[in-house]
Amino acid sequence: MGKNQAYKAMQRARVGSSSGAPGAADAPEDGMTDGSFHSPEWHAARLASLNKTHTVTWEEFKKKQKEEEMKRGELEADKDKMMREYRAQLDAERAQKLANGRNHSRSNSKSSSSKKERKDKDAKKRSKKRRKKFIGVKFELIIRIFKER
Repeated sequence: MGKNQAYKAMQRARVGSSSGAPGAADAPEDGMTDGSFHSPEWHAARLASLNKTHTVTWEEFKKKQKEEEMKRGELEADKDKMMREYRAQLDAERAQKLANGRNHSRSNSKSSSSKKERKDKDAKKRSKKRRKKFIGVKFELIIRIFKER
């Protein structure tokens, strides 16, 4: 008798049978009695479902793997083709820019407009300074007038 079986026997002797059926305490625990809470119909349905296999045969598995590998190969080929087209487009744009030469950068084409913008900014700064100076002079005059009173 194992440790667990001896402990269970001791518990049964101390407490008595929990089922209340006559002869239940004397029933051997040989694994032949059904102590589950499910009905026999449930057990039959469970066994029937376990007998149905959802596994794939080796041939089906190999066929499926081969199909997936072909799909992956096609995707890789498409990606490679798209990358080659993209690189060709980039190379063409680069060649076109290099064909213009070194003195045709975009910053030179905007230089006249940027000079004009810079002049406008300077003019605005100067006018602001003049206004501040004028306001400062006005303020000093007003303060002088109030002090004289």
